[in-house]
Amino acid sequence: MRILIADDQPEVTRSIASICNDRGFDTVCVARGEEAVARVKAEPSGFALVILDYDFGRRRKNGLEAFREIKALVPELPVVFLTGQGTVAIAVEAMTLGAADFLEKDRDFEDNVEIALAKAQRLLAILGENRSLKEENRDLKGQVDFYKEELYRRYSIVGTTLKETLALVEKLAQIPRPVLIRGERGTGKELIAAAIHKASPRRGGPFVTVNCAALAEGLLECELFGQEENCYPGAPFRRGRFEMASRGTLFLDEVGNMPLEFQQKVLRVLEYQQFERVGGTQTIKVDVRIIAATNADLEAEMRRGRFREDLYDRLAFETIRLPPLRERPDDVPMLAAHFLNAISQEITGVTPKEFAPEALETLKTYPWHGNVRELKHYVERLAYRVTESTIRPEHLPPPRLVDAEEDAVGLSLAERTARFRRKLVNRALAEWGRDLDKVASSLGVGRSELEVMIREMGLSAQDTRSPLKRLI
Repeated sequence: MRILIADDQPEVTRSIASICNDRGFDTVCVARGEEAVARVKAEPSGFALVILDYDFGRRRKNGLEAFREIKALVPELPVVFLTGQGTVAIAVEAMTLGAADFLEKDRDFEDNVEIALAKAQRLLAILGENRSLKEENRDLKGQVDFYKEELYRRYSIVGTTLKETLALVEKLAQIPRPVLIRGERGTGKELIAAAIHKASPRRGGPFVTVNCAALAEGLLECELFGQEENCYPGAPFRRGRFEMASRGTLFLDEVGNMPLEFQQKVLRVLEYQQFERVGGTQTIKVDVRIIAATNADLEAEMRRGRFREDLYDRLAFETIRLPPLRERPDDVPMLAAHFLNAISQEITGVTPKEFAPEALETLKTYPWHGNVRELKHYVERLAYRVTESTIRPEHLPPPRLVDAEEDAVGLSLAERTARFRRKLVNRALAEWGRDLDKVASSLGVGRSELEVMIREMGLSAQDTRSPLKRLI
């Protein structure tokens, strides 16, 4: 198998080529992104892996630009990014586009190349055999899932309002302490967790996830801690997620739904980094960083005695709060355009389209209870349903409606009140558009007060009647 190495620093290409050759790979080295694209175009099935620098100098195609062209030529070709000026933003963009790994040219560079090649070899073997992971290689699950792009293609960190969040991610990545990510469903909590892992010194280790709400207590214990053979009749031996994540990161999704009785066991593992498998007596010691996420109101759960305060204190060394999409409407056009472009590249037969400006303004007024995930699915449905090249307001079906009371479960009185006020203002704007006097009159407030409310809520008044009025 051959590896294509693209870097404008000869000493770097020589170092990488030497490591690759020691592992039995043949190498082809080029010094520019354009040359890398040309070689892949000339030999679409000629390379098993591309190692691609990010910065080739001024006025030259950078690595991300070259990567887009390479993926368009050979979508399944794994690409590892290199950079001498690595940032979380570059890493997230590269991984969002489908990169297999992201390496900085630091003092551990050669060791990290060795690790990346070892993981790439395992990935290539698995893809070549075209089979799903089985019990005997469960310990590779976290790494392989990463390279199969299941995680980063689920959401995209697109928009302007998350810059502060990304800055916090970059700082937290270097601190080996638990992080609690809070936000409504579909806001991208798992992606933020993965970004912390990939920006941390543990990025060479596994990133393992478990949904705490998806399993009953007994199954969750086996899933997290593992089990010995015949711990119950016919039970096979299995390693737990804590053990699989050793020297890496364990992401506990929906931790607020973890059974109360089980929380004490998890707390003990967090404190001492050791446990016993179900049915076993041997103490297993691990080195795991924990990142947890929840959309539950943990303060309310603690008051009701359904979530342990000491576990909360342990998990919340730092808290990241992800705002719902309705609180950042200016990001909706950028996200919608991104998802529309992505599905046309991903699926043959879905022709490229664009949104009319009026359609994007209409999308900004929708509530998006499912947040980024709901917007993504909504845009993807439009992509294959609309046959014209431009999506206009009349093409927009109503978004999925959610009962306001059902959707407000777990919110405080202030949060419910704010949500209801926003709904009323949205409804009036949809009805009267830019005639703010009529909007204010329908709400029983003065125009100046209405203008303040619109600014605070991040809403916009339309110059035409929005299709949203059909919905509410």
